[in-house]
Amino acid sequence: KLIKLLEEQKQAIIHRAVTRGLDPNVRLKPSGVEWLGDVPEHWEIRRNGRLFAQRNETGFGDLPILEVSLKTGVRLRDFETSDRKQVMADREKYKRAVAGDIAYNMMRMWQGAAGVAPVDGLISPAYVVARPLPGTEPRYFEYLFRLPAYMVEVDKYSRGIVKDRNRLYWEDFKQIPSCYPPSNEQVAIADAIVRMTGGIEATSVRVRREIAVFMEYRTRLIADVVTGKLDVREAAARLPDENPDPEPADEEPCDGGQEREEDDAPTEEVDAG
Repeated sequence: KLIKLLEEQKQAIIHRAVTRGLDPNVRLKPSGVEWLGDVPEHWEIRRNGRLFAQRNETGFGDLPILEVSLKTGVRLRDFETSDRKQVMADREKYKRAVAGDIAYNMMRMWQGAAGVAPVDGLISPAYVVARPLPGTEPRYFEYLFRLPAYMVEVDKYSRGIVKDRNRLYWEDFKQIPSCYPPSNEQVAIADAIVRMTGGIEATSVRVRREIAVFMEYRTRLIADVVTGKLDVREAAARLPDENPDPEPADEEPCDGGQEREEDDAPTEEVDAG
């Protein structure tokens, strides 16, 4: 539950910063986009085709392989041996992504499978590589594209026979409207999100680590008891006996059917706050 609350807090911070900016007193205007609502009056609404150009370059087989993760965005791929052999044979078909490009998984963009390439690398042919145009800060738009509300918008523009297999093609991606702050504000927002969520990330990592240690200890303890490595007979003998048939509590004497005055009085609610 704590991890879930931390994630919700993090998402609330990101959503507020990405859609309203950093000035709590800024004047707002209707965005014209249903899910966005009001945005700062000096922001623009632009379709993605004015913010990005498609990069479709192949033949760079010497670059490292990148992958798009739902949780962490774009990262260097960690291969299993069998996967490495297959990819090595197909490297020439992979698309080049330059550091700072945004790559997304066509079949999983509606789940937030998008991110900024950390280095020059190769992306699966099933992915789309979007090159940011001048004035477009890719880190800001990675946060925007991974907002739950934006994912719903992406789903509306995706196509497919089965919902879970919908694809967001480049021609559809470039039609999606996005909020567009001034470029210097995009950079400031991206930097601020890192600062504001850093503590939450650190706490979440620490909690996950503590849970993992506890579960490992619990598993080892159970295994030691089951295999007899840990003798618990003495501890079990000290446990109190359970009473399966507790004696019933004494019944209060009847007062001859007369109702007590306090029973008729209204119950006052106690303010717990």
